[in-house]
Parts: sequence; C-alpha cells; structure tokens
Amino acid sequence: MDTNELCEGIDPKVLLDMFRKVVEVDSPVGYYADIEPVLSRMVGEWGYEMTWDQKHTGYVRVPGVNAEKCVCVGAHLDTIGFVVRGFNEDGTLRVRNLGGINWASAEGETVSIHCRDGRTVDAQVIANHHSVHVFEDCKQQPRDEDHMSLSIIGDVASEADARALGVTEGAIVGVDPHFQAFDNGYVVSRHIDDKAAVAVLLDVLRWLHETGLKPACDTLFAFPIYEEIGHGGAYVPEEVSEYVALDITLIGPDYDSNEHHVGIIASDHKGPYDWDLTNRLIACAKAVCDEDKWNTQVCFHYSTDANAAYVLGNNIASGAFGMACLNTHGRERCHMDAIVQTERLCRAYVMGVGVE
Repeated sequence: MDTNELCEGIDPKVLLDMFRKVVEVDSPVGYYADIEPVLSRMVGEWGYEMTWDQKHTGYVRVPGVNAEKCVCVGAHLDTIGFVVRGFNEDGTLRVRNLGGINWASAEGETVSIHCRDGRTVDAQVIANHHSVHVFEDCKQQPRDEDHMSLSIIGDVASEADARALGVTEGAIVGVDPHFQAFDNGYVVSRHIDDKAAVAVLLDVLRWLHETGLKPACDTLFAFPIYEEIGHGGAYVPEEVSEYVALDITLIGPDYDSNEHHVGIIASDHKGPYDWDLTNRLIACAKAVCDEDKWNTQVCFHYSTDANAAYVLGNNIASGAFGMACLNTHGRERCHMDAIVQTERLCRAYVMGVGVE
C-alpha cells in the first residue's frame, strides 16, 4: 500500500486521550484486576475480542492477508511498583520494589495499595528520616528499601491500625501517574513506560477496524503484565514467528535522540535483536517516519519482552522500537511527536512494509 496512507488518520488528540485513559488505570507488576476489563471494553468497541492466557497476557488476534504466518506486536501493561513485605511499629509499611524503582525519585509520591480483600488504601512514599526540620541526617540517609517506607494517608499509628484497613504482606502497590499534557505537545507522567506504547497498539487496532485494512499476515496484539521483572515475554504462542516489542527508548549519553524520536533497538543488555527483522524495522522507519525523528540505539541498562522471549527459548525473531523518553522510571517525559512516529512505524511493520 502507499506509505503515505500509513501516516494518515493519526490524531494526536485521540492518541493522547487513549494514553491518558490507560495510564490512569493502575496496573503495577502482577496486578491486573483493574486494567483487564478496561482493555477488553475498549477493543470490544471496535469489534475485537480480548483473550487472556494463564499469565494474564492479553491478546487480540487480527487475521491477515497471509494466514500461514503469524507475528506478534506487544506493549506491556505492567508498571513499576512495590509489594508490602512487613510493618514498622508506627504502622508504616516496609516494601520491596517491583521492577527498577528509582527510590530517590519515588520520595513523596502518592500510591495506591491494592489489598488482598479487594480494598484500596492510599499512602505516600516517605524516607524514614523524612524531615530536614526533625532529622539532622535527613539529607544523608540513603534512599532505598531499608531507609524508606509507605505512610498510610489516614489515622494509622500501629501495625494493627494498618491491618484493620486490609493491608497485609503481599499487597501490591501502584504509584500514581500524575499525568500532565502541555499545549506544546509534551507529556509528563509516570508510566509512559509502557502505557504510551499500549495506547499506540490500541490506536492501530482502531485504525484497522475503521479502515477495514488487513495486516500483511495474522497478527497478535499482545499486552503482558510482567515485563518490568523480566519475564513478560517468557511464553509466546507457538504459532508466532516474530515478536516485536513496543517500549520506551532512551535519551542521554550514547543516545542520539530527543523526546521527538522513535528509536529502533538494535541491541540491549541481553544482546542483539534479530538482524533481518531489525533491518526491516529500519526500512519501515525510512519509509514512514520523519527523517529527523527516528534513530537506532544500543541500550545497556535495558531490555524488552521481545528479547526476553528470545533468550528464554522461544523460537522467534525479536525486534523492538518505541518513543524516546526522558527520566525513565521516574516521572517521565516525552513529546507526542515520538508517540505519533511510533504509531507510524507500528503500522508500517504490521502492514508488511519492507517485506519482499
């Protein structure tokens, strides 16, 4: 198809609204109770059925022109968070990180504790020596799990008070996103990783439905829930021959990118992505992305579900790309340009651009 057609109909306002909708639904690692019905309802509006496997990865299958081949594009639903591991005498909670928490950037954040009995409790991340007006060593204390706790927002002064609210060991904690969109196209929010990519996949599904177009081959749109701890892509349906992860890419030394870019990951800390598939993604970017808004990256402190799937023994070719993001795993920032370029690249891959 004409590559110009692949760039049409991407409305940044629609894409932003979709991103806001999914980022404001809590889904820290392993907690899927709230996000699953939201996604099922959204894709159902376009006539698709969302199915969930035993690991609670969601799938939407879209038949393609070539039914003899099946590829997968994935964006993970899970976000970094915490799990409650115990109680301090004053009723504050000892927690352990789920995923690569930057403890220093988490200080002061509000969070939601998802209790095993179905209740939700509001709390705040604080340093144990939390005030410069009280503790002389406040600034010198490390910011880590041994020196920080969750303080329940309420009249709690003991372990018994906290337990009475439903909090127990094993409660999962999500960090509030504090989403902000600015008139100049910038977005600041926690969990751009990876809710912005989730929004991209959803918008591609909307586009396929509204245009009646078929992907080049059968395509699984996948939404894992364990990427941030390394095994979201551990299981891939046997029919899948290619797995392309949509995830954030990086800004900083070694990365010739800014918040307007989509990056194609050539290699990460697990090693290179598939040579031919990565070359095809580069061909897609050359065909549909603005020349000054895409690049390739080699990432060191980073990986995706696609390379996890490959390393863990699935018989697939792996690839990855996504929007460049500043301040990753903190309160993140990117520009809508990067999200739009990511959708262009996703459309091109799904429609078979670069396939001879």
